[in-house]
Parts: sequence; structure tokens; C-alpha cells
Amino acid sequence: MGRLTRPHARYLVCLTGGAAMKLVLVIVAGLAAAAQVSAQEPQAAVVVDPVEMRVFAETTPILGRLVAATRSVVAARTPGVVATVAVEVGDRVRAGDELARIDATRAAIDQRVAVAAVEQARADLDAAAADLDLADQALERVSRLRGSGAFSQGAFDDRLAERTRAESRRGAALARLTSAEAALAQAEYDLTHAVTRAPFDGVVIDRTAQPGAYLSVGAAVATLLDVDDYEIEADIPTEIVAGLAIGAEVEAVFGAETTAPATVRAVIPEEAVTTRTRPVRFDVTLNGALGALAAGQSVTLRMPTAEARPALTVSKDAVSQTPRGWTVFVAVDGKAEPRIVEIGQPVGDRLEVLGGLAEGDLVVVRGNERLRPGQSIAARFANGEPAGEG
Repeated sequence: MGRLTRPHARYLVCLTGGAAMKLVLVIVAGLAAAAQVSAQEPQAAVVVDPVEMRVFAETTPILGRLVAATRSVVAARTPGVVATVAVEVGDRVRAGDELARIDATRAAIDQRVAVAAVEQARADLDAAAADLDLADQALERVSRLRGSGAFSQGAFDDRLAERTRAESRRGAALARLTSAEAALAQAEYDLTHAVTRAPFDGVVIDRTAQPGAYLSVGAAVATLLDVDDYEIEADIPTEIVAGLAIGAEVEAVFGAETTAPATVRAVIPEEAVTTRTRPVRFDVTLNGALGALAAGQSVTLRMPTAEARPALTVSKDAVSQTPRGWTVFVAVDGKAEPRIVEIGQPVGDRLEVLGGLAEGDLVVVRGNERLRPGQSIAARFANGEPAGEG
């Protein structure tokens, strides 16, 4: 082929320049469209929470257990054969509810016999009192003759002796009446307490009495547990006990991070030699959010191991784990700015911040799972008020 002529060369150059111009126009149009899409992207609605200084005491977890403040083996007060048992294991009862009933036939008979014995003793006492009155009158008549020729010392002595015997008979009758009244009180007590009743509100966790069985006084009928009044008991190391004061408040953790305040009620002055621990009892404020509780249930106590100190803290909900480390999104000028943070000890529902944040920074605690770095956000606080971003 022959060499291209100069006009042909100019044509190729013109084509090449036109293609380049078109390419530039396409790129510019694409960038403009992207900018427009970005400008039209709606703001992400998020909830923010400020980074705050909190008083912080380092803690160590110690395992404790729930114990019922009131647990009782309810005993029979009246001896006899069990007629009926009104409860089963697991039943919830109120104070005064019937647990079991003793066959009261014998108690009713004993009560009637006691009533008759009291009436007989009262009659005997009345008779003895009348005899004493007569003896007093006879002695008085003989005494009035003293100093006259009709006075007889022998008759006086006889009347005095008779009066003494009458007084003794009256004393014996009074003692028999007291004894009969005590027997009546015992019979009425047995009759009244033939029914064993719950001494407090609770749940039956054991039923000992069975129909037809004979119960003596003090024999177990059922075991009740007060499920509305729990305490926490934990074996606390001696070095921690030394810094505990009655009334000091610690945090109790139930299950999956559900917490409740617990207050030191008593430190038992008895130390386990092998573990160097002492039992400590805590009053605990329980609520329905803790769910169904049971005696013996495990509870984790966050016991302080050092003096309280101020610490910079961030909400746990703001922090997420990424390949670069612990990360939070900070609301800055309407944008979500990611930051790598250094985390320390937990402070209740917050975390200690060792680096990466400053007091007052607004971190995203809700909606952060869908954020992208630099994304526009509409921030508000948990109470619904708009947040002024830094």
C-alpha cells in the first residue's frame, strides 16, 4: 500500500480529538449525576447520646444466690390423725389459708369434758366458800363469850380448827377450778388448732402430712417459701469485705445483663478457712422485669475493688467491633464520622473510654448499624429532642 496522504492524516487526528472530547463529556456528566444523587440522598434518622464523665469504681464479679428471707416448716399444733390435706406442692397460699385438718372428734369430746369439770370445780368452790362462812360465824359466836363463865377454851379451839379446815377446803377447791380452767383452755386450743393454717403468704414447696397419718405436736405438715421476699447471699473475699459498709450499694446481675440494686444488710462474722471468704447478705429491690425468680438462683454481684474515680464513658450501644477495632459513629456537622476508640472497664450500662473521644461528643446509639462514613444524618436524643451537633 502506498503512504497515506496528508489529508487522510488530518482526518484521523480530527477523529481522535472528537472521541476524546466525547469521553470527557461522559465523565463530567457521570460525576454531575453522582453528585446529584448524593445530594438527593435522604438523611439517616439516628439517636445520639453524649460522651459523659461518670463516677466509676472498678469491680470484680462474684457469684451469689437468691435465698428466701422467710422459709418455714409449718408444724402441727394439735396431735391427732390427719383428716384432710388442702394443698399440693407448688400451690400458692395466703396467710391464714388452710393447709391440713386434724380429726377433731377427740378434741371436741375433751372440750366438753373440760367444760363439765370447770362447772364441777366452781360448784365445789362455792360449797367450800359457804363452809368457810359457817366456820367463821361459829368461831365468832364462841369468841364473844370470852371473859364470861359460859366461855369454853375447848369449844373455842374446836371452832378455830374447823375454820382452818374450811379454809383449806376452799383453797383446794380454788386450785381444782384453776386446773379445770387450764384443761378447758387446752381442749379449746386443740380444737381451734385442729386446722393448720399458713402463717404467711408463700408457695408450698413440700407437703409432709398425708391423710390418715398420725401427727404429734410439732410434726411437719408442709414447707412454705415466701417468694415475694428474697435476699442475696454471697461468699465475699475477706479483702473486699474489709471495705464494705452496711448499707453500701452494689449492682446485682440476673441472667442476660438484667440488673437490680443490692444493699449490704449484714456481714456474717464467720470466715471459711479454705476460701478466706465471709457470707454477706444483701437486700435487693426486685421487679417484674427480672422474670420468674427462684430460691438458689445464681446472681452475679459486681463488687467494688477500688476507690471510686471519675471516668469518661460512652453508651455500650454506640460501640461496635470492626476489623480496625472498637468503632463508634460521632455526629459532626450533620455527618456520621467513624472513630476508632480505646475501651476500658464497664461502668453499669456504659463503657470507660480510654481514647478516641472527648466529653460532650455525640455518638450514635441507634441506627448506627446501617451508617456509612460521611453519610448525612438527622440526629436526635432519646427523648425526641433534636441534637445540636458539634
